[in-house]
Amino acid sequence: MILDSITLRNFGVYGGEQYADLAPVSRQKPIVLFGGMNGGGKTTLLDAIQLALYGTKARCAGRGKLSYRDYLRAMIHRGVPATDGAAIELEFRRMVEGETWHHRLVRSWRETGKEVTDTVEVFTNLSLDTDLSEHWEEFIEGYIPSGIAHLFFFDAEQIKDLAEGEHAAEILGTAIHTLLGLDLVDQLETDLIVLERRKRTEAKSIEEVQQVDEAKQEFTRAQQLLDEAQQTRGELGNDVGRLCKELAEVELRFRREGGNLFLVRGELESKRIQLIAELSRQELTLRELAAGAAPLLLIPRLLEEAESLALQDQETRRANLVGEILTDRDEALLKKLTNAGVPVVYATLIGTLQAEDRDQRQSRTGEVILKGADDDLANNFRHLRATVLPEARKAIQQQLGSLAGLQELLTSLDTELARVPAEEAIAGLQAELEQLRQRQHQHQVTLTAHDDKIQLLVRQLAEADRRYRRVLGEGVEGGLAREHVERLLQHSARMRDTLKKFRVAAIRKHTARLERLILESFGQLLRKSSLVTRLAVDPSTFRLELTGGDGQPLAFERLSAGERQLLATSILWGLAKASGRPLPTIIDTPLGRLDSSHRRHLLERYFPVASHQVILLSTDEEIDETSLKHLKRFVGREYQLMFNETSQSTQIKEGYFWNYEPPT
Repeated sequence: MILDSITLRNFGVYGGEQYADLAPVSRQKPIVLFGGMNGGGKTTLLDAIQLALYGTKARCAGRGKLSYRDYLRAMIHRGVPATDGAAIELEFRRMVEGETWHHRLVRSWRETGKEVTDTVEVFTNLSLDTDLSEHWEEFIEGYIPSGIAHLFFFDAEQIKDLAEGEHAAEILGTAIHTLLGLDLVDQLETDLIVLERRKRTEAKSIEEVQQVDEAKQEFTRAQQLLDEAQQTRGELGNDVGRLCKELAEVELRFRREGGNLFLVRGELESKRIQLIAELSRQELTLRELAAGAAPLLLIPRLLEEAESLALQDQETRRANLVGEILTDRDEALLKKLTNAGVPVVYATLIGTLQAEDRDQRQSRTGEVILKGADDDLANNFRHLRATVLPEARKAIQQQLGSLAGLQELLTSLDTELARVPAEEAIAGLQAELEQLRQRQHQHQVTLTAHDDKIQLLVRQLAEADRRYRRVLGEGVEGGLAREHVERLLQHSARMRDTLKKFRVAAIRKHTARLERLILESFGQLLRKSSLVTRLAVDPSTFRLELTGGDGQPLAFERLSAGERQLLATSILWGLAKASGRPLPTIIDTPLGRLDSSHRRHLLERYFPVASHQVILLSTDEEIDETSLKHLKRFVGREYQLMFNETSQSTQIKEGYFWNYEPPT
């Protein structure tokens, strides 16, 4: 089946006549991409396709608790009289024994008096097909049963329900029953139970019949109360879902307006005060370093020259000391020579030689420059240049680096504080957010209490059913009629037991293929074969049982949120494959709450191969400009749902968000 086009006439937010060509342009480009902001008509478009096909059985997100007629009335565009009505026209084609058949389905309705009447017209190969028009519901149930429509037409909420594991078994069970035709078996079992109760009633005395009637009325009341409670629970669940969606949108607006920064403004200001205090302490430490030897780092050449002068003065002082010692020695030596009677001429010659030696030594030294300097001055200069100043330089560099880091943090903090909105600017959103959170909490509490009530009603219904069965089973004895009834009841009971065994056997026989298809789909999406090595479906409860790479059972909750959503998508994908029906896939808000890595998995590994025709309904944040680049080569047609504030209606225009060019 291929959906060729859709035409909406005054349907929901779509004013006037809006048309979109849905046919894929080629096998390589199966995707038709619709972009629209929240409230722009994406979900309405999905509802339109399901409503056109299934009428009263359509699972429309916008229907809520409305009856079918009230829903049709509500979906007539507000800009036109209800008597003008609305219509959905869906063109599609399918293969019948190798031949292509073209169909045009038109579902229209309008208000006539206090009633809303709808009509269905089907044109086959351009001609009105009266037989198909009259029996459209039977035809579509045989071609695409409504019980498996959710495998091909679904949204992020269905993925969320599957990913959270709450309704996975229910969805699996419904789909498997429909795929295997077991709904007929269920109906047969129900008919047998009704037959047994009627026959037991026929075989009772007046008193027994009265007891049976009372037990039946009790059972009926319990069933009615349970049905009403479950319906109310569904409505509450829808309310909670809508509140969650509304809360998510307000939280997003709150973050965009800087609300998160506003909430932590006090922490940011406190942190800024701490940073400024730390900066002051670090600057004080730097000043203390500057008050020591650090300024001498500015005159390294002068220090080197001073050290050289100190060494030179040290040598001069040593030479002068040696000269004084030699003078004293020479004088003592001449005196000894004279006393010893050495001739004067020799003593004079020796004195002359000594004087020349002293003069020569004295000539090699200069004058002391640094008067009164300590003899250790040169060593002090050397220690200063080799040890003290390098350590000071290192300490200053470390301190400057620490100051730079603190200053960078302070600048970043000032930037964040500058982005904090004023209290009056964010107060409205904050109040709205708090109100929504309180409403959500109250609804959740009510929902939990209602779940407890449903459990109690289920137990009461089971007790009423046991009593009803017990009353029906008592007193059937005597008489040919009663013997006949007894035989019939025995055969019926054996038949129901056989049906139960048949149901389990049929499911067990086909679940192996279904498990393989789901596991293959999951592996294709995730490409982590070691994460889940085996997947099994319990034929009685339809619960999924996973086996990890270590061969041990893997709890559903141990998967990450993204992995659970990919597994949920794989379940729908595997079930769709198992159906064997070549049908289009339509996905509303396709990327939901996935992170960037798991989004890319769907973009590259699921959407292009999900079906021969894939229709995606997305916001600009789900399939953004980057995602569109990855998906572009698989997209054949692009549309944008443009909501006009003036006319309060949506129009379908060609081109996605960044590819859309408004008419000049």
